[in-house]
Amino acid sequence: MSFTEALYKELVYGGHLLALGTSSMAATVSFVLGRVPSLDLLLMAYLFSLGGYSINRFSDFEEDAVSHPDRTAYLKGRVGSLKAISAACFALGYLLALLRNLIFFGALLAPLALALAYSVGSGRMKGALGFSRLKEATLVKNLTVSLGWSLVPVLVGLYYLQLPLAILALSPFIFLRIMVNTIFFDQRDAAADAAFGVRTLPVRMGMAASSRVMDVLDLASGVYLIGVVAWGLVPLFAGALVIFVPYSFAYRLYSRAGKHKDSARDFVADGEYILWGLVTCIGHL
Repeated sequence: MSFTEALYKELVYGGHLLALGTSSMAATVSFVLGRVPSLDLLLMAYLFSLGGYSINRFSDFEEDAVSHPDRTAYLKGRVGSLKAISAACFALGYLLALLRNLIFFGALLAPLALALAYSVGSGRMKGALGFSRLKEATLVKNLTVSLGWSLVPVLVGLYYLQLPLAILALSPFIFLRIMVNTIFFDQRDAAADAAFGVRTLPVRMGMAASSRVMDVLDLASGVYLIGVVAWGLVPLFAGALVIFVPYSFAYRLYSRAGKHKDSARDFVADGEYILWGLVTCIGHL
């Protein structure tokens, strides 16, 4: 494996692509606030995202062997290190948050709770809800992930101790964008999810119907963003994010052509969020 290939696989399969996307999303919220994002904010966004997705990687290792064999092969033998990475990310992230302010620190307990309930779960949850992990119930998996990401504007606002309507108005847009992303990956994982009893939308409704749901969510996110920009709730430059609606349609169409590799699918879908910060930075300038 060449250095370039190894770097690419680590970026995509190691969870860094999504972590960088979270930092980029935090930067977008900062720009909407009229702020230049600070390095510690971007680092914390990266750490909490990488920590959360590392929990998911080691808890779903057996399932991923069926749904994502390329990633499993790359991460083989790293389950122990994934646990250490997750613990280190959360420890450093919470230390930085504590140094910022106590309100921000307290609010950041929510992402950790969601990550554990989603990926690890408990017997008590099984008794109360009928499933041991949030990801095992139809749509709850998607709603949980989307809810977690939609908290980014609130958390960034608490970092600055500001919660204006402008950043709160971004949360529904983020929620809809992430719903599209999660259903898209559920389609890839449909065979493994069915085998392991994970009742995702593609498992319950099939590929065609779940694709139509993504179409509706994609369009709804665009209509919503145009609406809040036209209403003056968010700055005009944030409206440039509507470009990711046709971007999503394009990569989903490409995916259905069946010519992609798993890593390419991950890169174009999760890479959307890295571009958010760039688009809003240019608009902000």
